[in-house]
Amino acid sequence: MVNRSSRRRFLAGGIALVLRPWAAPGVEAARPRYRSAGSWGGAGTGAGRFDGPRGVAARGDAVYVADSYNNRIQQFTRAGKYVRRWGSYGTGNGQFNRPRGVAISTSGQVYVADTLNHRIQIFSSSGGFVRRFGGKGSTTGRFADPWGVAIGRGGRIYVADSSNNRVQVFSRNGRYLFSFGGRGAVSGKFNYPRGIATDLKGRVYVVDGANNRVQVFSAKGKFIRKWGRQGNTTGAFNDPRDVVVDNRNRVAVTDTGNRRVQLFTLGGKYLASISFNNVAPYGFDPMGIGCDASNRLYVTDADSDRVDIFAPTN
Repeated sequence: MVNRSSRRRFLAGGIALVLRPWAAPGVEAARPRYRSAGSWGGAGTGAGRFDGPRGVAARGDAVYVADSYNNRIQQFTRAGKYVRRWGSYGTGNGQFNRPRGVAISTSGQVYVADTLNHRIQIFSSSGGFVRRFGGKGSTTGRFADPWGVAIGRGGRIYVADSSNNRVQVFSRNGRYLFSFGGRGAVSGKFNYPRGIATDLKGRVYVVDGANNRVQVFSAKGKFIRKWGRQGNTTGAFNDPRDVVVDNRNRVAVTDTGNRRVQLFTLGGKYLASISFNNVAPYGFDPMGIGCDASNRLYVTDADSDRVDIFAPTN
């Protein structure tokens, strides 16, 4: 177990951003570069503090964070100003048990993967409970430890149903539509899928956690491609957790076990890595990742109980 008091040292620790861009020999490639644009949070239970933050999503000036071990959602502005929080431990409407994934619809509704309650909850932009669906099980429409949630074209809801090793797809109102996946290591199969995201064309990107790869599917669940393998070299992963696609068609993945964020093209070509060198005892521990309209990346840093922001410089 991590000592919570030692975690607080992160906020005062010396930090250096490390970016490793990719370029083919002799070729001038478009190389994304980022700068550290600050952070907010710190360990605790008060407003604006976190205990094991996981999912994060941004839209407009709103940033929502799944404050997992505090069993709540917290809302901030893009500048990190605390706005509100909602939730507590429990099974009732608006209560949580280790929430992880967060997504925002075009209308501003907030979707939360309430992981250990095995359900998805939907809220208004200000935290008012709207509806929930799911429940523990392996039949259609039921979940076992759902981790990630994403909103696709037409408001479809894509859920990484982690312990059932599948992705389930629902209408905007939570009506079951179809699923894809199944346990395995071949193309289109999963071993504990976690983060999930969609791109502007409606394609679905799934972090296939224990297979240490990213898989891409059509909006209807047809396998398109995959990339990644176990390792610590560029393009390899060690226990990846989450994924987001920015509006410049860059795929960012939290490569948690390697303590970095890796960026790829839509086709899976490695572009760059973002990491911290930290004087504190645990180092950078990226979990969830989100992106705003300016392509700023928001990364939940679980060991330091904060959100780190990275702004593109090109």
